[in-house]
Amino acid sequence: MNKISALLCAFLLIAHTLPAQDTEEAKILSAKDDSAKVIRLANYAYSFVDSDKQKAARLYDELMRLSKKLNYPYWSGMVWFNRGYMHAKAANDAEAIRNFDSAAVYLHQTDRVDMEAYSHLNIGAIAERLGKIDVKISRISKAIQLLQNTKYQNILANAYSAMGVLFFNLDEYDKGLVYFQKGSKTATQARDTSTMVETLYGMTNCLSSLGKFPEALTNANEAVRLATLRKNDYTLCVAHNSMAELYRKWGKAGLSIEHARQVLQYAIACDDVQYQLIATMGLADGYRLAGNFRESIGYYNKALQLGKEKGVVIQLDDIYKGLSEAHEHLNNSGQALDYYKKFIVYRDSTSNEKIKKNAAELEVKYQTAEKEKVLSQNKLQLARQDLQLQKSRSYIYYALGAFILVSLVAILLYLQSRYKKLSHARELQSIRQQRELQLLQALMQGEEKERSRIAKDLHDGVAGMLAAVKMHLSSTESADGLLQEEGYRQGMNLLNEATEEIRKTSHNLMPEVLLQYGLDIALGRYCERVSNSRGLEIQYDSWGDIDRFADSFELSVYRIVQELLNNVMKHSKATHGMVQLTQQDDLLSISIEDNGVGLGAGNHAQDGMGLHSLQSRVKAMNGKIDIRESEENGFAAYLEFEVLNIKREIAV
Repeated sequence: MNKISALLCAFLLIAHTLPAQDTEEAKILSAKDDSAKVIRLANYAYSFVDSDKQKAARLYDELMRLSKKLNYPYWSGMVWFNRGYMHAKAANDAEAIRNFDSAAVYLHQTDRVDMEAYSHLNIGAIAERLGKIDVKISRISKAIQLLQNTKYQNILANAYSAMGVLFFNLDEYDKGLVYFQKGSKTATQARDTSTMVETLYGMTNCLSSLGKFPEALTNANEAVRLATLRKNDYTLCVAHNSMAELYRKWGKAGLSIEHARQVLQYAIACDDVQYQLIATMGLADGYRLAGNFRESIGYYNKALQLGKEKGVVIQLDDIYKGLSEAHEHLNNSGQALDYYKKFIVYRDSTSNEKIKKNAAELEVKYQTAEKEKVLSQNKLQLARQDLQLQKSRSYIYYALGAFILVSLVAILLYLQSRYKKLSHARELQSIRQQRELQLLQALMQGEEKERSRIAKDLHDGVAGMLAAVKMHLSSTESADGLLQEEGYRQGMNLLNEATEEIRKTSHNLMPEVLLQYGLDIALGRYCERVSNSRGLEIQYDSWGDIDRFADSFELSVYRIVQELLNNVMKHSKATHGMVQLTQQDDLLSISIEDNGVGLGAGNHAQDGMGLHSLQSRVKAMNGKIDIRESEENGFAAYLEFEVLNIKREIAV
């Protein structure tokens, strides 16, 4: 099976548009060491990445010195990243991995999650070329973890694509297809043409390996179309390679050879050694399929030489298998057998545990024999050294004691200084939090005073006026025929309803039952009063002996529960809700649940005080709130308050 090559995320990030290539190096280097010089030097170095690698490397050395001097971890990371790109493009994979690893360390100190994730993805891609599957798995997982819930959808598409490559190379084509489809969808949303082509390449390989050739051809044609529009040599390599591999599996040798030649042409144009190897193997496979075994052997030997020079082992089993089959058709039985044996050795070397175990056992036996030999030779040397060690041991003890003493003093001084700094920082943070809480509490107290005033105005003013109107109208009941008037009866009904609504509003604004009987009774009556509103039945339960607390605390808790139930009635579409109040020792807990579809993310900021404001209020009361919702499980809110200090504040 031909393995998909690792899809390297080769993106060189720069801050601004590239300058003209004729920028004078001396002018840049003689400028003042500042951020402007860093950017100019980075852009200038980038312009030589493909045309003059030695000069680019020298300029990146200067950029590294400058970024360290100015403490710019981002640019230090990008120097390592671009060095890794150059080494990966030249198939110097071990050095490329070290460079990308250093890049990830520096970029982790910045907010550039995208470039840190690219570093891990590139390490995973190169590791697979070297047959290190465990490294690839860990790096892809790290990249996906970094990219979750971020704006970098194009990089997340690369991560999905890398996981698809992994499953394809493990012959799990259905799983690979799922990840390539995820990557394609994400790349399309991000409008990332390069990644779209790579995911289409992966989908083509999975479908063709499953024997779904027409469907695979649709994806390959789309990859070629997008790559042609982009006019990028590397992207064209990927697209035409998908065609070459599809036609090879389909048994169409001529078309496979045609596209493999185009892959080689574009790989040479962009100086990509990895795709030069892939294209050479594609030509060898195509000629073997066409029955031209001598031509096939020539290309296999070229691929073998290139793979050995660059240390790329992931394709060696395919090369040896192809050479064995080609020599067998030419009746070269001896050579066919030799290459087949090599194929067996390299076959599935990244996952064949039996081969790994046998190799490990042989290595252990060899190392054991060598160690015994070395030990016998070292015994005499150790005896000679023992006397000298005894003489110098006393000096070592003295030096070690002095070192430990100095180290302890230094550590104590450091810890003392660090403790003072941390204490000062905690004190400042505590003061800031206390001021914020005082401001929020003052705002809450102001709101309650305003509600109390409005409730009193409604009760004493508007409600009284409505009662007087009703009394005057009622006094005319003896007038002839007035009681039979539909308009009169309707007006009296509306007047009664208005009076009742004002009474309810007044009680909601300043619930007297809360002040008289406490939180337990007030919440129970409120739930009973709003039950059957809009078809919603609310069940109220209380557990334990509920104490009385400070009026301000009880009123704040009552408002929070009231607001949560209002949101449930407006948006949750629930038919049943439940409110539970529990006090256990000094912990007061409240849970609110329903069987609806949740509140909906778009409604949170518009309804009443809003969930964010609720969370701020609970925090101001030294409480905790946890809100969960979904269309399947409905809405649930859990609140907890420490009430020990609140009970102590109550006058006996």
